[in-house]
Amino acid sequence: MHSIDIHSVFNDLQQRSAATKRVPGRALAAALSAGAVMASLPFLCSAQTFPSQPLKLVVPYTAGGAADVIARPLSQALGEVLGQSVLVDNRPGANTIVGAEVVARSAPDGYTLFLGTDSALAVNPAAYKKLPYDALKDFVGVAKVVSNYHLIVARKGFGPNNVAELVAYAKANPGKVSYGSTGYGSPTHFGGMLVESMAGLKMLHVPYKGISQVVTDLLGETLDISAVGPSAVTSQVKAGKLKPFAATSEKRLSSYPDVPSMHELGYTGFTSGASYLIVARAGTPAPIVSRLNRDINAVLQRPAVKSLLEAEEFSVEGNMTPAQVAKYIADQYVRWGKIVRDAKISFD
Repeated sequence: MHSIDIHSVFNDLQQRSAATKRVPGRALAAALSAGAVMASLPFLCSAQTFPSQPLKLVVPYTAGGAADVIARPLSQALGEVLGQSVLVDNRPGANTIVGAEVVARSAPDGYTLFLGTDSALAVNPAAYKKLPYDALKDFVGVAKVVSNYHLIVARKGFGPNNVAELVAYAKANPGKVSYGSTGYGSPTHFGGMLVESMAGLKMLHVPYKGISQVVTDLLGETLDISAVGPSAVTSQVKAGKLKPFAATSEKRLSSYPDVPSMHELGYTGFTSGASYLIVARAGTPAPIVSRLNRDINAVLQRPAVKSLLEAEEFSVEGNMTPAQVAKYIADQYVRWGKIVRDAKISFD
């Protein structure tokens, strides 16, 4: 049988009571059940032999960024469990749209997976009038992998040395402070927007295709600040090449105990970051989705994998069922849709 797609969960959340009134009688229900069993036979056969070839994990960002820090150890360990290689396929561009479209147009067989984020699955559908994929209908939830917060960093030669000085300088020089992101609607973009909104200032947004380009321009002194995943700048911060201003979390990050959080600096409720999930093409057989969910969750709990990810400030998940992943995505779809519409944000 096929897996339950995210769109089904979304509709169920909004129309549960109405749908209950339209349930057919026992005879029709039995007929539908029998038909489903017959239709599921070829998929059950494919599930029994899965996987019989290498898998592909599509990452919608450039190599070397936070997504790669997640994808590389995960794909290697998952390949060991599945007995087939899991190849990381970096497909950056258009704020994750390029990578998402690759998976949305792939065969529903479980061999092409997507390392998706809230940006691809919840923000983009609200911020773009037209997308080459439907976030609710084209994907099925497989597993929630990790979540993380960001670190606001500045170039070494930037005048301000902390958030208070940054806010004062930006207010005195509206539109002159440049902040980089990994694209419109990305978590790093919303990190900058939150700073603007909560501090009441205006900066210059500079979108890039990937975090490596953001870091390069910060080091090259052509970009002022950015809110990035800690793993992307750890070595540069420790070497004194970048200045850490604050963590975009309620508490300080364990690897940066001397850097205050935005929350403790007075910006109550300020949190920004990203959640990373694995999704597959809608229509992928449920047994295959279940197999992938079980193995990914198990891999994430391996001490070697978990400690590596936690050392990079990721909060390891690996405790959700496919149905729970689908509900999480549907919930985020509603949440971010409201935020984007209320703020009148459009990326077209």
